[in-house]
Amino acid sequence: MTRIVRHRPRRRPSAEFERLDDRGAGLISTIASVLVFLAFLLFAVQTLFALYTRSMVTDAAHEAVRHAAGARVDHADPVAVAAARMDAESEARRLLGRFGDEVELDWSASTGDTVALTVRAEPPSFLWAALRGPWSGIVERTVTARVEVAR
Repeated sequence: MTRIVRHRPRRRPSAEFERLDDRGAGLISTIASVLVFLAFLLFAVQTLFALYTRSMVTDAAHEAVRHAAGARVDHADPVAVAAARMDAESEARRLLGRFGDEVELDWSASTGDTVALTVRAEPPSFLWAALRGPWSGIVERTVTARVEVAR
């Protein structure tokens, strides 16, 4: 007796076998995407840190100039003006906290009727210099106020 053999078309391997061949392929892309996410997160935190530092330096400069230009200071007396500037400097450094010890305060642009303070500071950073970006340079703010005169 002759046996008839039918040729069956070759079936594709089942999805279970395909998955076994690709094991671990998602791990590499997952690790790469987590590293990219962490890099963006670090970049965002550094940017916010730099913006916060700039904001605090500007606020401390405004407060110091407001204190030094106040009506309670006798602006005709150089000793009183120097004492008011020293108080204003200590207040600005107090507002900046530990960072206040590293800032440079310059009153040389002041005139008889205006008080000007230039604050120069290098913002702290936790990134290498090559990764900081253009916003992380030296912060320099000049704040000017007119001398208040009591009437």
